[in-house]
Amino acid sequence: MKILIVTPRIPYPPYRGDKLKIYNIVRVLLKNNDVRIITFYQNNKDKANADAIRELGVKIDLVRLTLVESLMQVLFAITKRFPFQVAWYKSSRMKKTIDFLIEQERFDVIYYHLIRTAQYLSTKGSNPKLNIIDFTDSVSLYLTRMLNQEKNLIKRFAIHSELKRVEEYERIANKFDSIFICSEVDKKFLQTKIPDKEIQLLKNGINSDYFSDCKIEFDPKRIIFTGNMPYFPNSDAAIYFSKEIFPLILKWDSNVKFYIVGQKPPRSVKRLVSKNIAVTGYVKDINIEYLKSAVNVAPMRFGAGTLNKVIESIALGVPVVATSSAVAGLPKELSKFVFTADSSGEFADKVIEILNNEKIREEVMNEGKIIIKNLLDWNRLVGEFEKFLITKLEQQKKK
Repeated sequence: MKILIVTPRIPYPPYRGDKLKIYNIVRVLLKNNDVRIITFYQNNKDKANADAIRELGVKIDLVRLTLVESLMQVLFAITKRFPFQVAWYKSSRMKKTIDFLIEQERFDVIYYHLIRTAQYLSTKGSNPKLNIIDFTDSVSLYLTRMLNQEKNLIKRFAIHSELKRVEEYERIANKFDSIFICSEVDKKFLQTKIPDKEIQLLKNGINSDYFSDCKIEFDPKRIIFTGNMPYFPNSDAAIYFSKEIFPLILKWDSNVKFYIVGQKPPRSVKRLVSKNIAVTGYVKDINIEYLKSAVNVAPMRFGAGTLNKVIESIALGVPVVATSSAVAGLPKELSKFVFTADSSGEFADKVIEILNNEKIREEVMNEGKIIIKNLLDWNRLVGEFEKFLITKLEQQKKK
């Protein structure tokens, strides 16, 4: 198949979130298909990241989108029923470039990644072809959870406003041949918004070759939290754990250390640094950071989808304590390998239980390592996705 991927960010380096997903989808699809990417860039660093993608054997087209242009589009969106996060990526240059590519090339599949790219759905080019949208997460679910958590009236007003815009905009999915989402929870929620359209699953996965268990001695008093720190649910969770949960753990043992690992931590997170709390910023090998830790925490208060930080930790056999919302999108086969707690006190007790019992790492987590690699390996997930696309194309050709 000849596939064009429309994605808002260059999928490199593939360490977190949407970049990680697209990188692995491309990596696997390249084995049997011709893949091309079109995306935005801002600066020379982005261009260098694009070169890394080209080294895989992928053609990648870049469209410049400056900070000033994005801010202007957001200002224009204030008077319209248009989500701000979609407006941020609005570009006439991108629209023209996509239309030109589709007219010039005979693509079998156009894969639009995230709600932000749905605005670029093109009717150009030859038929039959598949136009698919991968929302990955239900943004309306994420905003609903965020609204339920927020107490500040001004922030509640802003979140509610964006939620209404997103709920209306998500119906754009009806214009696509197929819709994908990453978890059953997100699927059920989104299905209530677009009941007339079948929604498919394309789960978040792991690279089993990278997340392989190796013998590293872990620190029995080391707690880790990982994530892309500019993403607000991550920075909120890190702050919440540091201020509400970690002090309860320090009362049990004042020598316990908490490591916040992730690129570009905001000032609010950097201010958490203390004798017992370290903020590392970007690290080259997240695998090692997990393995050095006694327990991984995911104290998310809102969000959506399936968290990479949870499935990666299970794959490495590192115990996880998480809130219910952090594991809501997790396949049910994996739920027994996560210690779930929602109140601050209960969460602290679960962490202490693991820190106080090193046998949990072997007795509970060894089975999880095997199951998750069979269930969520990217080769398997993308292989199933590829078969779905082939079947849909064949059905279209028969019409």
